[in-house]
Amino acid sequence: MTGEAELGVHQISEIVPVKGAALVGPLPKEIQNLTTYAAGLSASSENKDASQKLIKMFSGPEAAAVLKSKGMEPAT
Repeated sequence: MTGEAELGVHQISEIVPVKGAALVGPLPKEIQNLTTYAAGLSASSENKDASQKLIKMFSGPEAAAVLKSKGMEPAT
């Protein structure tokens, strides 16, 4: 096997950074499988303020631009 293929189906964020790969587009909604990431804060956290700031940063507009550039969609 040479590792070459004419067609591949994978997560968009895994296709975008591959040099020479061309993203044709997402799968149709009916068969699309989305991965959702979530963040939470433990009630016993010793760094609640820092944790909340980090979560806010990850869900803010600057993070949204980075996520989009990597082939991911920020939560709405």
